[in-house]
Amino acid sequence: MKLGFGASVTGAKGRVRIRPLDALGNGMPIQEPQQQKLPLSTTHYLSTAGVRWSWTATQLDARSEARMIYRKDRVTYKPGSSQTLKFNTAVVGPDLPPGGLDGQGAERTGDTISAMIPLFTDSSGHPGFSAVTGGVARLESGGRILGEGPATDMLTAEVPAASAAYRLTVEAKRSTADTSTSTKVARVWTFTSARPAPNRTVTLPLSAVRFTPKLSLGGTAPAGGTLTVPLKVRGAAAAAGQVAALTVKVSFDGGRTWKTLAVKTDPKGARSVSVKHPASAKAVSFVVDLKDKSGNTVRQTITNAYRLAK
Repeated sequence: MKLGFGASVTGAKGRVRIRPLDALGNGMPIQEPQQQKLPLSTTHYLSTAGVRWSWTATQLDARSEARMIYRKDRVTYKPGSSQTLKFNTAVVGPDLPPGGLDGQGAERTGDTISAMIPLFTDSSGHPGFSAVTGGVARLESGGRILGEGPATDMLTAEVPAASAAYRLTVEAKRSTADTSTSTKVARVWTFTSARPAPNRTVTLPLSAVRFTPKLSLGGTAPAGGTLTVPLKVRGAAAAAGQVAALTVKVSFDGGRTWKTLAVKTDPKGARSVSVKHPASAKAVSFVVDLKDKSGNTVRQTITNAYRLAK
């Protein structure tokens, strides 16, 4: 296993806990991991017969307190195979994995809407925890705030039974002492919802776009170069033919000015944008507007999605 553990600030430290599990899911004794400097690149050799493996990568502050945590659980590997596993690598941003609130997202039961949006999924698709310095989750309808709370907590709100238009906002900021990438992430969804059938829970039609470029473990790309940035549509618009409109804009000055990028689609349906980096720029930010065939929309902004290095 070739393991990479990213970090975008100097002096960062972390700990990787690698836990073997037997066939019954019981953990086996293993030495506690030591703190190591980040970014980290190591190679591990794993047993395969009757063993599953769980990984936990934790970035720590100067007081050894967790600031970011990523996990990959209960994985079985084939004998003789070679794998790559990366944690905490840019672009880090919101995601909508399938599977309802167990996988995080938004749903409605009766006249209650619940939302728990994973804001800090890394480029490999690992949902993660990250300490934040501020943020909010807010549900509105008809100009009224129906529910509000911290960005990283579950938001629950009582809503009218009749069909109505809703606006869900989730945004959070991170300390520049912890990270120089994805220092602010924000999403605003609009959708329509009505009371579902009795005893039924429905997933709300939210969508998302993930950015998955190839970057260094420090979250950098070369300044002055051109980078292909793959786009992965998630949530309600992920099904074939459900994207009605998709616009991507880039900023090299922290969001003061924006330039629209051409979204390309290959014969297999994979989408991407090509970003030409100015030689003098220091970071790249993105804003995405997506509309699905049912009229639901999302605007998402990632400030300092990745940095540029000379």
